[in-house]
Amino acid sequence: MSRVIGLAACDWYALKCLDERISVVGRTQEQLEQRVTAACEHSATEHNVPIAWKDESGEIVAFCIVHFDKQRKVNGLGSAYFSTLIVVPVASVLQQLMRCAIEYINSTRLLPRRVSDLVGPIHSSFLIERGLRTFESDFNVFSLPSNTIELTDALVQAGFRKEKDLVEIVFQPPAQGYQQHALEEKLTQRLTGIEFHHYGQDELVARSQLLADCYNQSWERNWGYSPASKEQFEIASRNIKNISALVAEHDDKIVGFTMFAPAMNEQGLYGRAFFTGVAPEYQRKGLSIALTLKLTAIALSKVGRSRISVSWMLEDNVMVLRTMRHLTRDGICHERAYRIYRYTAPVE
Repeated sequence: MSRVIGLAACDWYALKCLDERISVVGRTQEQLEQRVTAACEHSATEHNVPIAWKDESGEIVAFCIVHFDKQRKVNGLGSAYFSTLIVVPVASVLQQLMRCAIEYINSTRLLPRRVSDLVGPIHSSFLIERGLRTFESDFNVFSLPSNTIELTDALVQAGFRKEKDLVEIVFQPPAQGYQQHALEEKLTQRLTGIEFHHYGQDELVARSQLLADCYNQSWERNWGYSPASKEQFEIASRNIKNISALVAEHDDKIVGFTMFAPAMNEQGLYGRAFFTGVAPEYQRKGLSIALTLKLTAIALSKVGRSRISVSWMLEDNVMVLRTMRHLTRDGICHERAYRIYRYTAPVE
Protein backbone atom coordinates (compact mmCIF):
# COMPACT_ATOMS: atom_id res chain seq x y z
CA MET A 1 0.00 0.00 0.00
CA SER A 2 1.26 3.47 -0.77
CA ARG A 3 0.59 7.17 -0.38
CA VAL A 4 0.31 9.55 -3.36
CA ILE A 5 0.69 13.29 -2.79
CA GLY A 6 -0.02 16.41 -4.86
CA LEU A 7 -1.22 16.44 -8.46
CA ALA A 8 -0.26 12.80 -8.83
CA ALA A 9 -3.08 12.00 -6.41
CA CYS A 10 -5.55 13.48 -8.89
CA ASP A 11 -5.85 10.56 -11.26
CA TRP A 12 -9.23 11.75 -12.50
CA TYR A 13 -10.33 8.49 -14.04
CA ALA A 14 -9.34 6.55 -10.91
CA LEU A 15 -11.17 9.07 -8.72
CA LYS A 16 -14.26 8.79 -10.92
CA CYS A 17 -14.21 5.01 -10.52
CA LEU A 18 -13.83 5.37 -6.76
CA ASP A 19 -16.65 7.93 -6.57
CA GLU A 20 -18.96 5.65 -8.55
CA ARG A 21 -18.04 2.79 -6.26
CA ILE A 22 -18.97 4.54 -3.02
CA SER A 23 -21.61 7.14 -3.99
CA VAL A 24 -25.29 6.70 -4.61
CA VAL A 25 -25.04 9.77 -6.86
CA GLY A 26 -21.72 9.67 -8.70
CA ARG A 27 -20.02 12.66 -10.31
CA THR A 28 -18.50 12.86 -13.76
CA GLN A 29 -14.76 13.09 -14.27
CA GLU A 30 -15.16 16.76 -15.23
CA GLN A 31 -17.22 17.50 -12.11
CA LEU A 32 -14.60 15.86 -9.89
CA GLU A 33 -11.80 17.85 -11.51
CA GLN A 34 -13.74 21.08 -11.05
CA ARG A 35 -14.57 20.18 -7.45
CA VAL A 36 -11.00 19.37 -6.44
CA THR A 37 -9.55 22.36 -8.29
CA ALA A 38 -12.06 24.71 -6.66
CA ALA A 39 -11.39 23.23 -3.22
CA CYS A 40 -7.72 24.13 -3.60
CA GLU A 41 -8.11 27.49 -5.33
CA HIS A 42 -10.84 28.90 -3.06
CA SER A 43 -9.20 27.86 0.18
CA ALA A 44 -8.03 30.57 2.54
CA THR A 45 -5.20 28.34 3.78
CA GLU A 46 -1.71 28.63 2.34
CA HIS A 47 -1.17 24.91 1.69
CA ASN A 48 -3.82 22.73 0.00
CA VAL A 49 -2.56 19.30 -0.97
CA PRO A 50 -4.49 16.37 -2.50
CA ILE A 51 -3.58 13.01 -0.95
CA ALA A 52 -4.58 9.54 -2.15
CA TRP A 53 -4.03 6.06 -0.72
CA LYS A 54 -3.54 3.04 -2.98
CA ASP A 55 -4.08 -0.59 -2.08
CA GLU A 56 -1.74 -3.49 -2.87
CA SER A 57 -2.96 -3.67 -6.46
CA GLY A 58 -2.27 0.03 -7.04
CA GLU A 59 -5.94 1.04 -7.06
CA ILE A 60 -6.93 4.32 -5.35
CA VAL A 61 -9.21 3.47 -2.41
CA ALA A 62 -9.10 6.78 -0.48
CA PHE A 63 -8.71 10.47 -1.33
CA CYS A 64 -8.93 13.81 0.43
CA ILE A 65 -7.41 17.29 0.38
CA VAL A 66 -5.47 18.49 3.42
CA HIS A 67 -5.44 22.20 4.22
CA PHE A 68 -2.92 23.69 6.63
CA ASP A 69 -1.52 27.09 7.50
CA LYS A 70 0.61 28.78 10.14
CA GLN A 71 -2.38 30.97 10.95
CA ARG A 72 -5.64 29.47 12.19
CA LYS A 73 -8.02 30.18 9.33
CA VAL A 74 -11.14 28.35 10.55
CA ASN A 75 -12.43 29.21 14.00
CA GLY A 76 -12.19 26.27 16.41
CA LEU A 77 -10.42 23.82 14.10
CA GLY A 78 -6.72 24.46 14.70
CA SER A 79 -4.23 24.77 11.85
CA ALA A 80 -5.03 21.67 9.78
CA TYR A 81 -8.16 20.05 8.43
CA PHE A 82 -9.36 18.01 5.47
CA SER A 83 -12.05 18.26 2.80
CA THR A 84 -13.36 16.40 -0.26
CA LEU A 85 -13.34 12.94 1.28
CA ILE A 86 -13.82 10.08 -1.22
CA VAL A 87 -13.11 6.69 0.33
CA VAL A 88 -14.23 3.07 0.49
CA PRO A 89 -16.08 2.34 3.76
CA VAL A 90 -13.29 0.39 5.46
CA ALA A 91 -11.93 1.49 8.85
CA SER A 92 -8.32 0.46 8.14
CA VAL A 93 -8.29 2.45 4.89
CA LEU A 94 -9.63 5.55 6.64
CA GLN A 95 -6.97 5.21 9.34
CA GLN A 96 -4.20 4.91 6.77
CA LEU A 97 -5.44 7.98 4.89
CA MET A 98 -5.59 10.16 8.01
CA ARG A 99 -2.27 8.92 9.39
CA CYS A 100 -0.42 9.52 6.15
CA ALA A 101 -2.03 12.97 5.84
CA ILE A 102 -0.84 13.93 9.34
CA GLU A 103 2.60 12.47 8.66
CA TYR A 104 2.85 14.45 5.43
CA ILE A 105 1.87 17.75 7.08
CA ASN A 106 4.47 17.25 9.82
CA SER A 107 7.15 16.19 7.33
CA THR A 108 6.89 19.54 5.53
CA ARG A 109 7.98 21.40 8.70
CA LEU A 110 5.87 24.34 7.51
CA LEU A 111 3.94 24.64 10.75
CA PRO A 112 5.42 25.97 14.02
CA ARG A 113 4.39 22.80 15.87
CA ARG A 114 3.50 19.24 14.97
CA VAL A 115 -0.15 18.36 14.45
CA SER A 116 -1.83 15.20 15.67
CA ASP A 117 -5.45 15.99 14.75
CA LEU A 118 -7.38 16.51 11.53
CA VAL A 119 -10.92 17.88 11.50
CA GLY A 120 -13.25 17.46 8.56
CA PRO A 121 -14.65 17.22 6.05
CA ILE A 122 -14.76 21.02 6.18
CA HIS A 123 -13.61 23.86 4.00
CA SER A 124 -12.63 27.46 4.58
CA SER A 125 -14.75 28.71 1.67
CA PHE A 126 -18.54 28.82 1.60
CA LEU A 127 -18.26 27.98 -2.11
CA ILE A 128 -17.27 24.41 -1.20
CA GLU A 129 -19.73 22.02 0.44
CA ARG A 130 -18.88 20.94 3.94
CA GLY A 131 -19.98 18.02 6.06
CA LEU A 132 -20.54 14.31 5.58
CA ARG A 133 -24.16 13.24 5.39
CA THR A 134 -24.80 10.91 8.30
CA PHE A 135 -27.48 8.87 6.61
CA GLU A 136 -28.60 7.89 3.14
CA SER A 137 -31.22 10.04 1.42
CA ASP A 138 -32.81 10.34 -1.98
CA PHE A 139 -32.80 14.15 -1.82
CA ASN A 140 -29.51 15.27 -3.32
CA VAL A 141 -28.12 18.66 -2.28
CA PHE A 142 -26.12 20.15 -5.12
CA SER A 143 -23.12 17.86 -5.74
CA LEU A 144 -23.07 16.16 -2.33
CA PRO A 145 -23.38 12.42 -2.89
CA SER A 146 -25.61 10.38 -0.62
CA ASN A 147 -23.17 8.80 1.79
CA THR A 148 -23.97 5.32 3.01
CA ILE A 149 -24.48 4.07 6.55
CA GLU A 150 -21.46 1.82 5.96
CA LEU A 151 -19.20 4.84 5.56
CA THR A 152 -20.34 6.55 8.76
CA ASP A 153 -19.95 3.24 10.64
CA ALA A 154 -16.43 2.84 9.24
CA LEU A 155 -15.50 6.34 10.40
CA VAL A 156 -16.52 5.48 13.96
CA GLN A 157 -14.65 2.15 13.82
CA ALA A 158 -11.57 3.99 12.57
CA GLY A 159 -11.56 6.20 15.67
CA PHE A 160 -13.18 9.36 14.30
CA ARG A 161 -15.12 11.36 16.87
CA LYS A 162 -18.05 13.63 16.22
CA GLU A 163 -17.03 17.29 16.32
CA LYS A 164 -20.25 19.03 15.24
CA ASP A 165 -23.40 18.39 13.26
CA LEU A 166 -24.64 20.83 10.66
CA VAL A 167 -28.42 20.62 10.38
CA GLU A 168 -30.51 21.07 7.25
CA ILE A 169 -34.30 21.38 7.23
CA VAL A 170 -36.21 20.36 4.12
CA PHE A 171 -39.70 21.85 4.20
CA GLN A 172 -42.78 21.28 2.04
CA PRO A 173 -45.66 23.59 2.99
CA PRO A 174 -49.18 22.19 3.47
CA ALA A 175 -51.55 21.97 0.51
CA GLN A 176 -53.56 24.99 1.69
CA GLY A 177 -50.47 27.17 1.53
CA TYR A 178 -47.90 28.70 3.85
CA GLN A 179 -49.70 30.42 6.73
CA GLN A 180 -47.14 32.84 8.15
CA HIS A 181 -48.23 36.12 6.55
CA ALA A 182 -49.32 37.72 9.83
CA LEU A 183 -45.96 37.03 11.49
CA GLU A 184 -44.07 38.34 8.48
CA GLU A 185 -46.07 41.58 8.49
CA LYS A 186 -45.61 42.02 12.25
CA LEU A 187 -41.82 41.60 12.03
CA THR A 188 -41.56 43.92 9.03
CA GLN A 189 -43.38 46.67 10.94
CA ARG A 190 -41.14 46.15 13.97
CA LEU A 191 -37.93 46.43 11.92
CA THR A 192 -38.36 50.13 11.21
CA GLY A 193 -36.03 51.76 8.70
CA ILE A 194 -35.12 48.49 6.99
CA GLU A 195 -35.87 47.96 3.32
CA PHE A 196 -36.11 44.45 1.83
CA HIS A 197 -34.99 43.77 -1.75
CA HIS A 198 -35.02 40.62 -3.87
CA TYR A 199 -31.82 40.89 -5.91
CA GLY A 200 -30.64 38.84 -8.86
CA GLN A 201 -27.18 38.07 -10.21
CA ASP A 202 -26.11 41.54 -11.38
CA GLU A 203 -27.22 43.28 -8.19
CA LEU A 204 -25.42 40.69 -6.05
CA VAL A 205 -22.18 41.09 -8.02
CA ALA A 206 -22.39 44.86 -7.55
CA ARG A 207 -22.90 44.43 -3.79
CA SER A 208 -20.34 41.67 -3.25
CA GLN A 209 -18.17 43.72 -0.88
CA LEU A 210 -21.17 44.75 1.23
CA LEU A 211 -22.32 41.13 1.40
CA ALA A 212 -18.86 39.98 2.49
CA ASP A 213 -18.73 42.67 5.17
CA CYS A 214 -22.13 41.65 6.55
CA TYR A 215 -21.23 37.97 6.52
CA ASN A 216 -17.92 38.48 8.34
CA GLN A 217 -19.52 40.64 11.02
CA SER A 218 -22.31 38.10 11.46
CA TRP A 219 -20.25 34.95 11.93
CA GLU A 220 -16.75 35.90 13.09
CA ARG A 221 -17.25 34.44 16.59
CA ASN A 222 -18.92 31.21 15.48
CA TRP A 223 -17.32 27.79 15.37
CA GLY A 224 -16.27 26.89 11.83
CA TYR A 225 -16.14 30.50 10.64
CA SER A 226 -13.56 31.57 8.08
CA PRO A 227 -13.46 35.05 6.53
CA ALA A 228 -15.27 35.51 3.22
CA SER A 229 -13.95 37.88 0.55
CA LYS A 230 -15.54 40.11 -2.04
CA GLU A 231 -14.15 37.78 -4.71
CA GLN A 232 -15.90 34.73 -3.21
CA PHE A 233 -19.26 36.48 -3.33
CA GLU A 234 -18.61 37.53 -6.91
CA ILE A 235 -17.80 33.93 -7.89
CA ALA A 236 -20.95 32.64 -6.19
CA SER A 237 -23.11 35.33 -7.78
CA ARG A 238 -21.75 34.72 -11.27
CA ASN A 239 -21.55 30.92 -11.24
CA ILE A 240 -24.50 29.57 -9.22
CA LYS A 241 -27.32 29.18 -11.71
CA ASN A 242 -30.39 31.37 -11.11
CA ILE A 243 -29.02 32.66 -7.83
CA SER A 244 -30.92 35.39 -6.02
CA ALA A 245 -30.99 36.81 -2.53
CA LEU A 246 -33.31 38.59 -0.17
CA VAL A 247 -31.34 41.51 1.23
CA ALA A 248 -32.17 43.79 4.18
CA GLU A 249 -30.68 47.28 3.95
CA HIS A 250 -30.54 50.23 6.32
CA ASP A 251 -29.05 53.55 5.15
CA ASP A 252 -27.49 51.81 2.10
CA LYS A 253 -25.76 49.28 4.34
CA ILE A 254 -26.55 45.56 4.11
CA VAL A 255 -27.60 44.41 7.59
CA GLY A 256 -28.92 40.97 6.63
CA PHE A 257 -29.29 38.61 3.67
CA THR A 258 -30.24 35.11 2.66
CA MET A 259 -29.16 33.62 -0.67
CA PHE A 260 -31.35 31.28 -2.66
CA ALA A 261 -30.89 28.98 -5.64
CA PRO A 262 -33.69 27.06 -7.37
CA ALA A 263 -32.74 23.57 -8.51
CA MET A 264 -34.16 20.25 -9.62
CA ASN A 265 -33.39 16.63 -8.80
CA GLU A 266 -35.01 13.26 -9.37
CA GLN A 267 -37.89 14.18 -7.04
CA GLY A 268 -38.71 17.46 -8.80
CA LEU A 269 -38.25 21.15 -8.16
CA TYR A 270 -36.90 22.53 -4.92
CA GLY A 271 -35.14 25.63 -3.65
CA ARG A 272 -32.25 26.02 -1.28
CA ALA A 273 -31.68 28.89 1.14
CA PHE A 274 -28.01 28.14 1.58
CA PHE A 275 -26.17 31.20 2.79
CA THR A 276 -27.17 33.89 5.25
CA GLY A 277 -25.92 36.59 7.58
CA VAL A 278 -27.38 39.14 9.99
CA ALA A 279 -25.33 42.02 11.37
CA PRO A 280 -24.73 41.79 15.16
CA GLU A 281 -26.87 44.84 15.97
CA TYR A 282 -29.89 43.16 14.34
CA GLN A 283 -29.47 39.69 15.78
CA ARG A 284 -32.18 38.45 18.17
CA LYS A 285 -34.58 41.06 16.78
CA GLY A 286 -36.44 38.87 14.30
CA LEU A 287 -34.56 39.93 11.16
CA SER A 288 -33.40 36.40 10.30
CA ILE A 289 -37.00 35.16 10.71
CA ALA A 290 -38.32 37.95 8.49
CA LEU A 291 -35.76 37.13 5.81
CA THR A 292 -36.67 33.43 5.91
CA LEU A 293 -40.41 34.12 5.73
CA LYS A 294 -40.11 36.56 2.85
CA LEU A 295 -37.73 34.34 0.91
CA THR A 296 -39.98 31.30 1.41
CA ALA A 297 -42.94 33.26 0.08
CA ILE A 298 -40.92 34.30 -2.98
CA ALA A 299 -39.74 30.73 -3.58
CA LEU A 300 -43.28 29.34 -3.37
CA SER A 301 -45.09 32.01 -5.36
CA LYS A 302 -42.68 33.65 -7.78
CA VAL A 303 -40.01 31.02 -8.38
CA GLY A 304 -42.46 28.11 -8.23
CA ARG A 305 -40.65 25.77 -5.85
CA SER A 306 -42.79 23.53 -3.67
CA ARG A 307 -39.99 22.48 -1.29
CA ILE A 308 -37.41 24.58 0.50
CA SER A 309 -34.06 23.46 1.92
CA VAL A 310 -32.63 25.60 4.73
CA SER A 311 -28.99 25.02 5.74
CA TRP A 312 -26.45 25.07 7.44
CA MET A 313 -27.34 25.46 11.12
CA LEU A 314 -25.02 24.32 13.90
CA GLU A 315 -26.58 21.74 16.21
CA ASP A 316 -25.79 23.87 19.27
CA ASN A 317 -27.29 27.06 17.80
CA VAL A 318 -30.41 26.33 19.83
CA MET A 319 -32.24 29.60 19.18
CA VAL A 320 -31.93 29.44 15.38
CA LEU A 321 -32.89 25.76 15.25
CA ARG A 322 -35.87 26.28 17.53
CA THR A 323 -37.07 29.17 15.38
CA MET A 324 -36.71 27.32 12.08
CA ARG A 325 -38.43 24.23 13.48
CA HIS A 326 -41.29 26.44 14.62
CA LEU A 327 -41.62 28.14 11.22
CA THR A 328 -41.68 24.81 9.41
CA ARG A 329 -43.92 22.92 11.85
CA ASP A 330 -46.83 22.77 9.37
CA GLY A 331 -46.65 20.67 6.24
CA ILE A 332 -44.01 18.00 5.64
CA CYS A 333 -40.66 18.61 7.28
CA HIS A 334 -37.48 16.53 7.33
CA GLU A 335 -34.18 17.21 9.06
CA ARG A 336 -30.84 15.89 7.89
CA ALA A 337 -27.51 16.01 9.68
CA TYR A 338 -24.11 16.60 8.11
CA ARG A 339 -21.29 15.63 10.40
CA ILE A 340 -17.86 17.10 11.00
CA TYR A 341 -15.41 14.60 12.52
CA ARG A 342 -12.13 14.81 14.39
CA TYR A 343 -9.42 12.21 13.92
CA THR A 344 -6.51 12.00 16.37
CA ALA A 345 -3.47 9.97 15.38
CA PRO A 346 -2.47 7.39 18.01
CA VAL A 347 0.68 8.13 19.99
CA GLU A 348 3.57 6.05 18.66
